[in-house]
Amino acid sequence: MIRNFRRTPDRELAIARYRSLAPGYDSSTRFVARMRRMAIELLSLREGDVVLDVACGTGPMLPDLARRVGARGRVIGIEQSPEMIAIARERVRREGLGAVVTLVEASAEEASLEHVADALLFFYTHDVLQSPPALERLFRHARPGARVVAAGARFQREWWAAPLNLWTAWRARRYLTTYRGLLRPWRHLERYCPDFRPVASNFLGSGYLGAGTFTGAAK
Repeated sequence: MIRNFRRTPDRELAIARYRSLAPGYDSSTRFVARMRRMAIELLSLREGDVVLDVACGTGPMLPDLARRVGARGRVIGIEQSPEMIAIARERVRREGLGAVVTLVEASAEEASLEHVADALLFFYTHDVLQSPPALERLFRHARPGARVVAAGARFQREWWAAPLNLWTAWRARRYLTTYRGLLRPWRHLERYCPDFRPVASNFLGSGYLGAGTFTGAAK
C-alpha cells in the first residue's frame, strides 16, 4: 500500500488493476449510487449539451447523462481500460444509446475529442485529477462557463481522522495508483475552476462531491 505514494499516476498499473476489477465493478460500486445521482444533478445538464464523462469505467452514468442531454446532445465517455469500456459498449448497445453516446478508448492525456464540452464529470477519477497533462487536454475541449463536477475519496487533515484515513487508503487501494493529493484531490482543478468547492460528503467525510465553473483559461 505504501507504494501507492508515487509522484504521478501509473497508467499501466491502472490498466492491469482494472482488468481484474471490471467483471465485478458495477456491483462493487453500488455504495456510491446516491453520489452518482447527486453528481448528475449538479451538472445541471440541458437539452443539447455536450458532456464529458471522464474515466467513465463500465458506463453506469451514461444512460442518465444521455437522458439529460436528449437526442440533440452528446455524451462522450473516455476510458483507458479495454475491459471496462467493453462493458460500457455493451451497456450503450443494450440501452439503445448509440445515437447520443460516443465512447473513446484512450487515456485522458491522449484522448482525441471532436466536440467542445458544456460540462465535465470526474466521478471517482483520482488518477486523472492528479495528472495536469490530462486536465490540460480535457479543458482544451471545454467551453468557458462549462460546469465541472468531481467526486472521489479524500483524506482529512484533523488528527482524529488518522484511523479513518487508513481505512480510506485501504478501501481505495485498488481503484487508484497514487495517494498523493488525497488531502485536496481537486487542487489541480482549481487552475481551471477557481470557484470549485466540495458541497457534499459521504462515509464520514472520506468521500467528497464538488462543483465549479470553467473560467476559460488556466490560472
